[in-house]
Amino acid sequence: MSNDVDMLVRAARAAGGVHRLVADLAVDLAVVEPQTPMSEVELLFRSPHVSCLGVQGDDERIGLLTRTRFADAQTGRLGFGRAVLSRRPVVEVADFAPLVVDAGTGVVEAAALAMERQGAARYDDVVVRSATWASVATADLVLSLVASLSARSLHDPLTRLPGRELVRHTLGTWWPMTREPGRRLLLVVVDVDGFGALNATHGAAAGDDFLVRLAGRLSGALPTGTLVGRTGSDEFMAVTLVTGATPDRLAAHVARLDQDLARALAPQRGDDRPVRLVVEASHPATDGPDALVADALRRMHVLKRGAASVA
Repeated sequence: MSNDVDMLVRAARAAGGVHRLVADLAVDLAVVEPQTPMSEVELLFRSPHVSCLGVQGDDERIGLLTRTRFADAQTGRLGFGRAVLSRRPVVEVADFAPLVVDAGTGVVEAAALAMERQGAARYDDVVVRSATWASVATADLVLSLVASLSARSLHDPLTRLPGRELVRHTLGTWWPMTREPGRRLLLVVVDVDGFGALNATHGAAAGDDFLVRLAGRLSGALPTGTLVGRTGSDEFMAVTLVTGATPDRLAAHVARLDQDLARALAPQRGDDRPVRLVVEASHPATDGPDALVADALRRMHVLKRGAASVA
């Protein structure tokens, strides 16, 4: 599973993160008049930054001339010779049935529409309708789609927090930093007491609402840079790096964090459930990240048997 998570994380990074709307990826589209001679269009395509041009039709339709379509036309694939074509207007070569989407269209939807196209047009840029015309490369849409699917598979759909696999992957990725003097990882485990009873009494919607609120309170009480994830139906884990961790400072830091979390996670409404809380610190003798997790879960198991919770 570790290799699978590595692949998904790399896929999301390669796309520059998750982009939810086409507007996040779109770039301005240069638009020319329909009677513009192809000789002038050739000058525009000499710029390596121009991948396509918009052509404003007489009936307000938008046409698209991609670099590939232009090159094909120049070599006679569309039935014109280069010498003849240079004098013809661009309207005779542009594609007036491109895929056009609104700027607010989701990346996933736009990528699906782009891949449904047939023939050579399947790889053309997509025209974006906004205050001004724009375009987005199909390759960028597909990359962003991969990033979105990767993020979905690694995150909890309810709280939007990282899931178990990503938390464990991050813990393993950060573990080498503990080899530096004074650096320790803290693993926080939070378990809801009686979550099943909450669902049974107030319904699944109330349980979901509580989990979302609890996730927000947990994230807000932890130091900046902490990774917080939902690792089970009623379990959360968080990983944070502590520097300058001499034994005395580390103990004080853990105690202070434990108090802050207990205060932040205490029930605030009548239907809130208390939680159990464990803060486990790595130490030089800890035999890797799996051992740190096992130690924290072992302590949580003891708490459950003793019914101790943050009331």
